[in-house]
Amino acid sequence: MKLAKWRELCDRGPELVLCLDFPGGRAAAGFAELAAGTPVELCFLHIGQPDPAAPAQRLDAHVEEWVGEALGTGRPVRAVLGYCAGAALATRVADAIHAVAPVAPPAVILFDAAAVTGTTLCDQFASSLESSSAHLAAGELDDARQWSAELLDAHPDDLPRVAAGLADRYDRLMAGVADRLSLDEFFRRELTSGFAAYLAYLLLAGQGGLDLRAGMPLFLSSQDHEPPVAPACGLSFDVGREQLLRDTEVSTFVAGLLRGDHPW
Repeated sequence: MKLAKWRELCDRGPELVLCLDFPGGRAAAGFAELAAGTPVELCFLHIGQPDPAAPAQRLDAHVEEWVGEALGTGRPVRAVLGYCAGAALATRVADAIHAVAPVAPPAVILFDAAAVTGTTLCDQFASSLESSSAHLAAGELDDARQWSAELLDAHPDDLPRVAAGLADRYDRLMAGVADRLSLDEFFRRELTSGFAAYLAYLLLAGQGGLDLRAGMPLFLSSQDHEPPVAPACGLSFDVGREQLLRDTEVSTFVAGLLRGDHPW
């Protein structure tokens, strides 16, 4: 199927499973691994990456586009899955589908659910800089951490302002890295575009939540992960965070949920 807002992970059946997670690369397993390892006759779709250069949109506008395209395929949605910050997007997508098709609302499964706060943005800023720390000037990493903490203290409830400040500081620091490594403008933009896209994604997730208008989500967590809300229905697996979505026990359990073998 040709889609603009979603990308196909696998197509093994007529019903859809919608997956909400940042589509950029990372060490932890993603929904592509879960889809490959889950033996069900379903079609898994994953959201595409938001354009950080596009004008900021409200989450409800994105949800309308995502849901409209998914339902426009003519296929029913069996489940909506969310990972980490994407959990706050998955609930809003499920709510929108339920509003259109209230008789058969999709199951909602949230993996290592997380809420996006200003602290989240600053932590991701620090983590991204740490990956380039070998190329930063002396003291730049510590100064950036201190500056981001002061930015958050000054604007604790203004996520867009915090994100804009972090993106600007990151861009200037990466410009210095590019100069030290003699990289041209193309590669300098490559250093910053991924972080900007991730911030845009987190800002969208920050507009969501972990509640549903009808029914309840199932929270599935890796070892040591504590959901930011007390789940009415949840289960923890003895597996590390990076392996959660490729773990065989998790895949088998999710397959049972999607087939309806043990609904909650």
